[in-house]
Amino acid sequence: MTWIDRWIQKQRINQVIRKIPPGSSVLDIGCHQGELFMAMGKHLKTGFGIDPLIPQSVVKPRYQLIKGQFPDDWKIDAELNCITLLAVLEHIPDEKQIPAVKKIFGLLSPGGLAILTVPSEKADRVLHFLRRAGLIHGMSLEEHYGFNSADTIHIFESAGFKLIKHQTFQFSLNNLFIFKKAE
Repeated sequence: MTWIDRWIQKQRINQVIRKIPPGSSVLDIGCHQGELFMAMGKHLKTGFGIDPLIPQSVVKPRYQLIKGQFPDDWKIDAELNCITLLAVLEHIPDEKQIPAVKKIFGLLSPGGLAILTVPSEKADRVLHFLRRAGLIHGMSLEEHYGFNSADTIHIFESAGFKLIKHQTFQFSLNNLFIFKKAE
């Protein structure tokens, strides 16, 4: 990762971390190296991360990272009150998005939150330019599958979630969505 990749990642984490209630049990889908959990520090009760690109599974005092694909490799029975997806939904092929979100809904406790970031359509053009210029590695840009961020609400509401918040950040290149499972 370049310093710009890390800056973009940190901006996403900063947006999401303020929305996670302190003392939460969190599943971070597409966790990378566990940066979200490290940033949460003592505000994290328990963390689970899953990512197919980490070299191996990792166990730390407050969190563990699992090498694998969600939902196929998720085998842990845990009470979760928050599930995060930071720049992940756009990497899931269309036909797998709703089944993955239904699995997320089923894993969350009543009243639980799904908090995610997805890039706007303009972001892909900017990221492709930055990658061609050698300024970013652009983590798996080829997997964006032409994702339209406006579809996010339909995908989550079709699984039973209620939209709580939607806002843009990073000059409207990124979207933050917060969905809630009914209590």
